[in-house]
Amino acid sequence: MRGGKKEIEVSILFTPAKIGAMELSNRMIRTASHEGLADWRGRPTDEQFLFYKGFVKGGISLIITGYAGIMQSGKSPLFHMTMIDSDDLIPEHKRLVDRIHQIGGKIVLQIAHCGRQTWSSETGKPLLAPSAISCGFYREEPKEMDEEDIHTVIQAFADAASRAKEAGYDGVQIHGAHGYLLSTFLSLHSNKRSDNWGGPLKNRFRIVGEVLKAVRKNVGKDYPVLIKLNTYEKASDGMNSEECALISKMVEETDCCDAIELSCGTSEDGFVMARGEFPTDAIFNYMRPYCNYSKLVKFCMKTFAAPIVKLRQPPFTEGYNLEASAMVKQAVSLPVITVGGMRTKRFMEDAIETKKTDFVSMARPLIREPNLPNKFRDGITESASCVSCNQCVVASDTRSIRCYYKKLKTKG
Repeated sequence: MRGGKKEIEVSILFTPAKIGAMELSNRMIRTASHEGLADWRGRPTDEQFLFYKGFVKGGISLIITGYAGIMQSGKSPLFHMTMIDSDDLIPEHKRLVDRIHQIGGKIVLQIAHCGRQTWSSETGKPLLAPSAISCGFYREEPKEMDEEDIHTVIQAFADAASRAKEAGYDGVQIHGAHGYLLSTFLSLHSNKRSDNWGGPLKNRFRIVGEVLKAVRKNVGKDYPVLIKLNTYEKASDGMNSEECALISKMVEETDCCDAIELSCGTSEDGFVMARGEFPTDAIFNYMRPYCNYSKLVKFCMKTFAAPIVKLRQPPFTEGYNLEASAMVKQAVSLPVITVGGMRTKRFMEDAIETKKTDFVSMARPLIREPNLPNKFRDGITESASCVSCNQCVVASDTRSIRCYYKKLKTKG
């Protein structure tokens, strides 16, 4: 009691914090997801602004946009994703950012190259990877990158960051997770090189370090630069939490990064990244290449293959990247952001209070409830209503983002 009035305890979720020079009003961040809201060229649209507007009005402290491709060979194969590979895209990006700032929001652009997780029919370019090993999902052999390819990609990341800053974004996030290009260099599963870009961890990290340095050189020391990393891959020789902690330390030692976001999984891992329901029928109706198969092939795969794949998926547990996040927190002093199955207010509070993470980030819960932070703040709910049905994940391959719970065709 103070002055006869009872003090109201403020949840740690709603305490301010900083990422570099960027001040955030609370500890909840909207993580990147596939959105499918850009136009045919990858320019942001009014629909994209309205999608983000819901998060700002709903109380989120920071929006990290969906994947923005840094060059044509790195264009996402998913429906109508954003690009940032050319200066002529800056005006539409600036228009989006200005509108977000006008309503009090903060927004960071995620910049990425998809590497081998696409088809050349989508990009019109050869697939690029550290080694000529195809992704188990896309099944197209990539070109093993030579020195010129590698340095071209490093410069493309730097140029994309410059465009983001010119457009007014509050920062950039470099995508080094989920089986995309930088992630494949970090993982022994996909990087079999024996030169200075492969082998020991310090060599596999080299391209990430060079990207961070090139980006920092272009945007200056005070502009927030984030990176997203994997804590786990399903392959026995893939990324694990111990390696992730070592990589995170290497990131910090570059002195070119302001925060690390932690996730897991790749395209060939199935639903490791987005754990929960394995929506078999929706996969064969909406996800390429499966939705294009004949009825007979679909029947055989749904009957014999899908049940086996489903059994091999890890179970959903709340905060399934949090233990790995705790290891990273012990290894670095940089702010750590953790995504993956965050659903209840008390769990999120505990994750921060016990110093397993500094921020929690969410995608699926906010797709269903953009105003979830405000609901937590106002005591309307203690838990997200998202049931992790993963309909939104499946539909994103051929449709724009939304909550598709009980709305997708489930037979056929």
